[in-house]
Amino acid sequence: MSSLLSVPGECPFTGRETELQALDRAYRERPGFAVLYGRRRIGKTRLVREWLHRSGARGAYYFAQLASHKYNLRLMAEALSKQLGDPLLARLAPDRLGDLLLLAHRQGAEVVVIDEFTYWARSEPRVLSELQEFVDTVLPGTRMLLLITGSLIGVMESRVLGGGSPLYARPRWRLRLGSLPYWHASRLLRRMSPEDRVRVYALVGGIPFYLCMLRDATSAREALELLLAQPGAPLRDERELLLREELREPRVYSTILSALARGYDRPSQIAAVTGIDEAHVRKYLHTMESLGFVGRDVPLFKRKGRYIIADPILRTWHTIAEPLLHLLELGRTREALNHAAHTLEKLAAQTWEDLARTYLLARYAPKGYTQAGRLEHKGEEIDIAVLDPEHKKAIVAEAKWRALTPGKAEKLRKQAQARAARLLPKEYTIEETIIAARNITTSKKPPWIITPEDLQQPPHTTHPQA
Repeated sequence: MSSLLSVPGECPFTGRETELQALDRAYRERPGFAVLYGRRRIGKTRLVREWLHRSGARGAYYFAQLASHKYNLRLMAEALSKQLGDPLLARLAPDRLGDLLLLAHRQGAEVVVIDEFTYWARSEPRVLSELQEFVDTVLPGTRMLLLITGSLIGVMESRVLGGGSPLYARPRWRLRLGSLPYWHASRLLRRMSPEDRVRVYALVGGIPFYLCMLRDATSAREALELLLAQPGAPLRDERELLLREELREPRVYSTILSALARGYDRPSQIAAVTGIDEAHVRKYLHTMESLGFVGRDVPLFKRKGRYIIADPILRTWHTIAEPLLHLLELGRTREALNHAAHTLEKLAAQTWEDLARTYLLARYAPKGYTQAGRLEHKGEEIDIAVLDPEHKKAIVAEAKWRALTPGKAEKLRKQAQARAARLLPKEYTIEETIIAARNITTSKKPPWIITPEDLQQPPHTTHPQA
């Protein structure tokens, strides 16, 4: 497995402890069939490589192609031949995937990984039936873990895991890999200030591919230039690649995302501004929600909310990149970057609120707090409320993406507490009021203030109210 181990100089592996533990369990309890999937660039292959390295399992790995069934089988036979040390495998011309997997088992493979299996399934659907036959009739008699991964979420959830698939209900373990939490992502941006790390997280979220690309950058401005302005800048084409891989009508979906980026966040508003029938808008939004491209922001104690762009790359492209493409094409790079930096501050403010909400929920979860969101009613709003519904207790917070003096922070705190008392149901008691600020202009920070520096590590303990 030396070809799958860490490459000198590559980006450090961080986080993913829950997923590594799940793979450990699947390995201990083999035989079994496991599925790992998530959006492109999210780190599936790196996770599998890291786990194989740590576990020491005798494994075989194949990266599937968007190609014919026969060609994939030939390439896989060649890959397994090299990794398992059996030249005979490379000379075989297997007709069925199950035959090849059985041969790998007989050569001592404890784990077989078919990476990007969704490409194979999209080009040759019969591979699903062949895999089902192996999982049902052969795998139970082995001591092998079969792991498939995929970046095409729609293909994985409908054709592989969906009710009409031959593989329906077959996987014993299924993991949908999400973004790295901020405190893990931040470790890859060590050369930046805590504030710039928040800005970069606003740009690319917890997607390891982009975080690793930016690990030598020293500022958010430099990150913008690397992502948008340089020749071959990755974000210039990523939106199109992501939409075309997953969706049949990328132009229509892109139009809806552009409307969302401009503040039209209800289906009726999107229909009015784009000319797309509202019923169709709802259907497209539902599809994108299942893919993780959009989400719904619903205030606590409310039923209705607004749609937001949830995928950080699509959000950055439609919010920052799309309006500046004409400047970049004209070579007016500095002007474009100035505009981008200005827009990024708005994204960073929203991201800071989201990060503070996630952090506070994690910080108070050991004390029974299980819900977090916004409070909103009749024009009044509280950015963050963390709730213990059983005991009717609340932690409330206001997020400000600016530097605050201690006096200003105290004033905002009192205002937030009064506002929260009006917005929370009467049976709730406010246990603590917190201010989340970009910076505080004092060397002695009160315990009821959090800043980006506090978010560098996962929260383990709560802090008493002053």
